[in-house]
Amino acid sequence: MNKVFGQIGENMYTFCSEKCRSSTWHKIGVKSNDSMEASSKDADDHTGHSYERKEAGEKSGAPSKLILDGASYSYSARTDRVTISIQSLKNKSGEKTGTLKFELFMSKTGAFKPGEKSAGFTMASSATYEPLRVNSAYSNVTSTTRPLEKKSGTYTPVIFVRELNEDGKWHIAAFANFPQKEKLL
Repeated sequence: MNKVFGQIGENMYTFCSEKCRSSTWHKIGVKSNDSMEASSKDADDHTGHSYERKEAGEKSGAPSKLILDGASYSYSARTDRVTISIQSLKNKSGEKTGTLKFELFMSKTGAFKPGEKSAGFTMASSATYEPLRVNSAYSNVTSTTRPLEKKSGTYTPVIFVRELNEDGKWHIAAFANFPQKEKLL
């Protein structure tokens, strides 16, 4: 059985399946960043699905104008597919974003910290998404694709939200670090 990771508030959880995670997210509802403690408590009180709470790692961050709330990924060796899920991505700035995409990055240097270099590789990348208008959001976005690259080793998974800027380069606009290291064979 493939386990699925998911973020609820500031805490990371391991769910028994995508269905368990989706059901939990649905039952507790999408919470705002102002109520992270409540959403984590709701998840801890929820019964009927198999998941385990992980220690809070680096919480989701937004080095620019996007707020990422609830990110997860899974990899199935059997089907050779990576799934990236975003519960909510909000544009809280005063301007429209550039084109967006989501990436699963496998970091060799630990949790991502804005302004610091990260060694590793991009395991998967989503298709591109239309720019977000001011005060709009994407909700419950899921992208499934074949891995771009696989390298054996132990890595810290990070989901990046990348934005195509006016300079023609993809910049990190938001991210979610996962505290659970992944061993790839």
